[in-house]
Amino acid sequence: MSNEAREIYKHEEITRSNTLISAKYKSTLTENKIMVLALKRAKRDEFGRPTITFTTSEIKKVMGRDDGSFYTQLKSVAKAMTGRTMFIEDKEQHSFKFINIIHTAEFENGKFTVNFTPEMNNYLDDLKSNFTTMNMGILVDFTSNYAYRIYELLKTQAYRVDKDNTPLQIDYNLSELKLAIGCVNTQEERVQKELDRPNPDFDYIVNSVAKEKHFDKWYDFRVNVLDVAKRQINEKSDLEIDYEPIRSGRGGKVVGITFFIKKNVNYNEIEAKTEKENEILLKNGNSVVDSAKRPDDYNERFEEIMDYIDVRVSSKDLKAFLKAADYDVERVKKAYDLSKKQKEIKNFVGWMKKAIEEGYSEDVIHVIDGSEENAKKADEILAEYEREKATGSLAERTWNRIKKKEEYQEFLQYIADQGMTEKTLESIYIPKERMELYQSWIAENK
Repeated sequence: MSNEAREIYKHEEITRSNTLISAKYKSTLTENKIMVLALKRAKRDEFGRPTITFTTSEIKKVMGRDDGSFYTQLKSVAKAMTGRTMFIEDKEQHSFKFINIIHTAEFENGKFTVNFTPEMNNYLDDLKSNFTTMNMGILVDFTSNYAYRIYELLKTQAYRVDKDNTPLQIDYNLSELKLAIGCVNTQEERVQKELDRPNPDFDYIVNSVAKEKHFDKWYDFRVNVLDVAKRQINEKSDLEIDYEPIRSGRGGKVVGITFFIKKNVNYNEIEAKTEKENEILLKNGNSVVDSAKRPDDYNERFEEIMDYIDVRVSSKDLKAFLKAADYDVERVKKAYDLSKKQKEIKNFVGWMKKAIEEGYSEDVIHVIDGSEENAKKADEILAEYEREKATGSLAERTWNRIKKKEEYQEFLQYIADQGMTEKTLESIYIPKERMELYQSWIAENK
């Protein structure tokens, strides 16, 4: 999907305040991609707020996914985006502020609308200095959130590279870098309180205050963040970078990172290679979407289940869970939630894989709202789904049978009253989710 998105947006650029780019916040790769496109195309509404509306197809391309969990993932993204606070600091002016970015994010009638807060106008309009212009195609092509953020930060300094392309040296305090790229959750109350101080101690915040943090050990940070960022930036962007650790004393603890950046002289070749790959895929009758086995935000999904599962399991097993779920994070979470309700599991990893692959579910409740009749109808729907799944046809054929039932037209009228058409229903919900909606409606109305 990233190649397709890159191709779509490769001729577009976005100009943003360096203050905004350098802000410290925690976000996912999907949020960042939606955010950058929203900022690029936002127009003021009647209240003076920057606003943007995406179609379903466009948001799927930006998110880099076209699987069944799109609607669930979009809900999660919208919730996170509306709760995001940025810490913005101007060290030269000895000033700082926390700002809320998005006022509302809503999905209705197949369209996703983002309304920014009025404060965002200060970082978007009439920028005369301290700003950076970036290529949209490059930004949407990253598959690592950390590569995305490190590229943004380094790109703000790229104008300083001389005409001889001598590598430019940029030093970062390690803790401050972790806060800037989202390895530490800046939304935590105590973290924000410490950032609120006139001269925040970033080392103290990361090492002693923050509870939610990733890749705390230097080896993990180097392998999973810096090496991945270096590879992706050098392969996908107009920059070529390298880095080395800054240690406190000879052989001491790593306290910072020195980045070396210069213009990527192979950038035009990268663009040509991407275009050629796309042409080959299309000639062979495949879409660009089919070219990648893993989703673009694979690292983000892996990190999400790593945070969610409390049981000590290896990275290899976590990756196996994701693969078994066709990279659907919600399926992994559902299996794990169910595992916690079991009296005893002797082989957790084996149980999880089977639960994901076979779709383990809890026992059906045989009374709904005090009515056995309602429960019976709901049970019939579930039983029909399970029969179809057992024969390998999954839920699509079951859903098609439901559409032939007499009460289906009443169901369509019900969702129409909720502002949703049948076309919208089938484009944003997978068959199982449609069945769950139908089942709930049966239980409440029949």
